[in-house]
Amino acid sequence: MGQHEGHGAVKSSIHPFRIKDGQDKKIYVSPDGDDAADGSFNAPVKTLRRALEMAEDTGNTNAGIDILLREGVYCISETINLSHSAKWYAPLTISAYNGENVVLNAGVDIPLSEAEPAGSEFLSELVEPPPYGSILKYDLKDAGITDYGEISRRGHLITEDKEAQAELAVDGEVQRLAGWPNDGFTGLIKPEDPSEYGKRTLSGIADGCSFRVDYDRPSDWSRQEEVWLAGTLGPNYEFDYYPMSRFDEAEKRVYLREGALVEYYTEPWYRFENIPEELDAPGEYYIDRETGMLYFYPPEGADENSTLTITMPTRNPKQYSGKSPDDMFRLEGCDNIVFEGLTLKGGRGSAVTGRENSGIKFLDCEIASFGANGIRLDFSDRIEVRGCEIHDVGQDALQFSNCGDYENLTPNFIMICNNDIYDFARLERSYKTGINLGYRCVGATAARNHVHDAPHSGMIFYGVNNRIYGNEFDNLVTEFSDMDAVYANNSCYPWERGNVIRGNYFHDIGRRSMNGRHQINVRAIRTDNKGCGLEVYGNLFYRIGDGGTNGNGNNAVGGITAEGTRNKIIHNLFVDCNETYTNGQAYRHIETAGDGTLYSDDGVINGAKVSELKKEMERRLPVYGNYFPELYNFFNEHPNMSKTNEFKDNIIINIEFPLSRYNGEISEEGFRGDERLVDASGNFAGTDDPGFKSYEDGDLELSQEARSLAEGFPNIKMSSFGTF
Repeated sequence: MGQHEGHGAVKSSIHPFRIKDGQDKKIYVSPDGDDAADGSFNAPVKTLRRALEMAEDTGNTNAGIDILLREGVYCISETINLSHSAKWYAPLTISAYNGENVVLNAGVDIPLSEAEPAGSEFLSELVEPPPYGSILKYDLKDAGITDYGEISRRGHLITEDKEAQAELAVDGEVQRLAGWPNDGFTGLIKPEDPSEYGKRTLSGIADGCSFRVDYDRPSDWSRQEEVWLAGTLGPNYEFDYYPMSRFDEAEKRVYLREGALVEYYTEPWYRFENIPEELDAPGEYYIDRETGMLYFYPPEGADENSTLTITMPTRNPKQYSGKSPDDMFRLEGCDNIVFEGLTLKGGRGSAVTGRENSGIKFLDCEIASFGANGIRLDFSDRIEVRGCEIHDVGQDALQFSNCGDYENLTPNFIMICNNDIYDFARLERSYKTGINLGYRCVGATAARNHVHDAPHSGMIFYGVNNRIYGNEFDNLVTEFSDMDAVYANNSCYPWERGNVIRGNYFHDIGRRSMNGRHQINVRAIRTDNKGCGLEVYGNLFYRIGDGGTNGNGNNAVGGITAEGTRNKIIHNLFVDCNETYTNGQAYRHIETAGDGTLYSDDGVINGAKVSELKKEMERRLPVYGNYFPELYNFFNEHPNMSKTNEFKDNIIINIEFPLSRYNGEISEEGFRGDERLVDASGNFAGTDDPGFKSYEDGDLELSQEARSLAEGFPNIKMSSFGTF
């Protein structure tokens, strides 16, 4: 099971690196090593922590230090804190030696072969028992595991501030708590009494709520107070995770210990989980916290050579102001550290967090089965994440906030390239994403990544001059409505411009149903609440929506929504999309305000007071106006009156189903919206194959003749998307 690096391994903590001139320094680490050794090839040390202490005391500013880990599992039970390390010209590299398989494991590994079939005392309680031998059990105490954590309330803006609970991963893939229904969701009976509705706030959910249902399944659950509801009981873009208290069988009423039912234009959908009686499908598990017994149904493909991992906490011995980040690695003020060829797994916190770092690289690493984030670095620059596989994390796979000089528009030089990112947002299932360029990000690049298979958005971005190109986004927003594969909501920061989405591939989005109702208001790209200045060039949109069942199409499912001003949608290819570009703003005459603009000082833009925005815009114009001169005229243009958005030279092909008329007619140029608000020209719309390389095989490269349907249309190659 590996040697844990905890309090008993190395008593001293890691101090700032002091590196002097000299020759290359290589420190070797092996699971079979000895921390009393000198770290040479023939006498490796045993733990990464010891190697870092040796790096502290060595020289070599010019050449740097290489910590080379030999094959094996290195168990990390305590946060590794790094601070003020090597300068940019002297990297500290932590890597797998010669491409060997190196795993840094915060969890505890257990061979699946050590589990045994669950007996009749457990199987007899199952509502729908599978064949004998399907359910296995293992006593976690036999592996020294007694800390199972605590399942806690989750949801956007209402999350309880607690670490993730113990979870089970099989061969790196986190399993799902046993629950009902196995597939999809269930619903409730809409209340007739308005008093049954509440508010989704911390105070509004404190006393819980109840609702009637048309089923009696919970009557089979013996531990109703341990059951959790997972889904949405209100706004269809927010995740609710509430504890159940009981089920009244006579009334068919579910009572929640915490939670609120919120009246909304869509009906709720949800499932129940953490129910031992419902352990009946591959990939499900249940931990009996009283006995320490793990019960699980192995996923398809698992065998006696598979490995179970129970995620564990990594406690941070270092004291921080506020909450200590209990993550595998914590980086503070570091320069030029390289992580290469490593697998990081099994923590209840994040793999890597930190702030005020520069020159940090993650190359060809795998990050999996963490309860919080994969990598989160704030106030940092020159970060590179390249060739990594990041999956099965509870929150964001990658998050970077306040990176770059927002005042002077100095870029952060963050590069996120050639990564496979999937199965993120497992626990916090809304507003957690694959790539999160958070507030005030300047000049980040996300290129040639594959972001896929997640319940909510694939990418959320804020800031200025960010580049998003060559990525593949698919099978996203699988459990919500009113959300998008790539999402921005920066309309209350109207100076944020220069964000370019170019040459990406969006497919298989907006095709899901929840509890029998097709999702609505889902886009591949959206700049929300009248966002401005987005540039969308040369992208491929395929199978966005499914055409609906009534011949009119899906409700508000499509490629792009951008309803503010100065948005550009040019040279994109839309194939079998429910809608292309949507601008839902109604044209109306806007009276001039007292200061001569089209925005009254007492108005608001996405919750921000116009009077304050005018002051802030004036402050930023000396810098931002040089990059975006249209900002000088921002308050003289209005999304309900100004024709500044462009939809030009796009190709639109609908073979499988026609463009949707669900929300109104489509313009002659192929978009939905008022033609007085969109400068549209040169677009081609057709229903026949114009000359795809192979429509049947999904190879949508256009022939030269087909590209001539729109002036200057680029040659979009399928090989230019995603990882390489």
